[in-house]
Amino acid sequence: MKSYINKSIMILLVIGIIACEKRLDEEVFSELAPSTLFTSEKGISSVLNASYAYAHRPGFQDSWSSYHLASMTTGEIWGQGGSIENLWLSEIDFTWDGNHDHIIAQWTIYFNSIRDANIVLDNLDNEVFSDEFKQLTEAEVHFLRGWNYSELFNLFGAVPLYKTSTDEPLLPRSTEDEVKGFIEQELITAVADLPVQAPAYGRASKGAAMAVLCKYYLNTRQWQNAADMAEDIQDLGIYELLPNFSDVFSIENEGNQEILWVLPKDATSPTASQAIDALVFPTDYPWPFPNNIVFAARTYLYDEFVNSFDADDVRKNHIITEYVSTTTGETIQGLGNDQSFPYKIEFDPSAVGAAAGNDIPAIRYADILLSRAEALNEISGPTQTAIDLINEVRTRAGITELSLAGFTKETLRETILQERGWELFFEGKRREDMIRQEVFISNAVSRGKNAQDYHVLFPIPQVELDANPDLVQNPGY
Repeated sequence: MKSYINKSIMILLVIGIIACEKRLDEEVFSELAPSTLFTSEKGISSVLNASYAYAHRPGFQDSWSSYHLASMTTGEIWGQGGSIENLWLSEIDFTWDGNHDHIIAQWTIYFNSIRDANIVLDNLDNEVFSDEFKQLTEAEVHFLRGWNYSELFNLFGAVPLYKTSTDEPLLPRSTEDEVKGFIEQELITAVADLPVQAPAYGRASKGAAMAVLCKYYLNTRQWQNAADMAEDIQDLGIYELLPNFSDVFSIENEGNQEILWVLPKDATSPTASQAIDALVFPTDYPWPFPNNIVFAARTYLYDEFVNSFDADDVRKNHIITEYVSTTTGETIQGLGNDQSFPYKIEFDPSAVGAAAGNDIPAIRYADILLSRAEALNEISGPTQTAIDLINEVRTRAGITELSLAGFTKETLRETILQERGWELFFEGKRREDMIRQEVFISNAVSRGKNAQDYHVLFPIPQVELDANPDLVQNPGY
């Protein structure tokens, strides 16, 4: 794989530089000279941190591309304006190909994280490391590989499996069973060995690994495993729904007890910030802080979705249906024109222009509750337990609870999918939800899109196919 080779070269260059006591020493050292990068706990931790940095979707495009691929393709949102408009149009109209920047970005970041995780694992067998350090670091590596491969599988299906840093750089795709087996085993190992409390904010914990595994089981329709894992997460007793829905996304409340796996962001770092809001609001929107800026592109919700909420649903408070233009002073009506704005990610008072530091919740406890309800329904149809799980989420939203009477498996399935749409809108979940319930393609067709069955997977990036003759493109592309 092209990016695999490039990373290896970079590592060798770093080793060569570190090996010299002074940069201009005349003494010649081998490129492969021993380096403290791999022989000290600090050095290994720095490579582990690099793996986390990629897994957290670094930078602007890496942070927003996952949102857009998951939402533009489902009819959850649409957008226009700016240089990104053509990328969005291809997602909305199902005309993407292997040269799409968002698709390339997703492939690259996850494989970069896997590569760095493998480097860590291959250098842990060193007597200078404490047993505690080795055990924790290895558990984190298993989590990172499980998370990254589960994301890649969600996007592309079966991909090459790189399990060590010494693997041949140009591997063919593994079989689907091999990839699924590897993801499951990595996450099971991580669950067993990770501590309940993460060693640092944004790093893996037992709950994070359980959450990723639960969602992997759900998205691969392993209903009993998904239900059991979700219940195990509940039994940990450390996660809960916050009483106030808005508090889940508040900058002041980051790290709250509803978030199982978070992607931390930092506005002061060009590689660790995100700019999602900069692609949501127009240039004449009255953003609240003078240090905020937005791009020319805008992201909209459709009226049909906005109007589907119950009038008392507090989750609607995160939708902007009108605003007063700072340019003309006129009230711009979004609702009624398919131009309401999703506003789950608030403007960051510490933003550096478009660069914001709002952390991105990757998996929330509300998602876990609804996942268990869905899995239970798929196993045995409507049950009071499933209804109670849904009602926990609905009660927090301020809307009427459901009752068991009258539901069939099919109608409860539809109800859960709708509830997930209300609860998790603009959080990058809609594509996997609709694919799992086999309505992704049919829903697109009903919107007038030329969607085909093969569109449930994205194409392998063309640059990777060009670099690796053993890679085979997904059917249809």
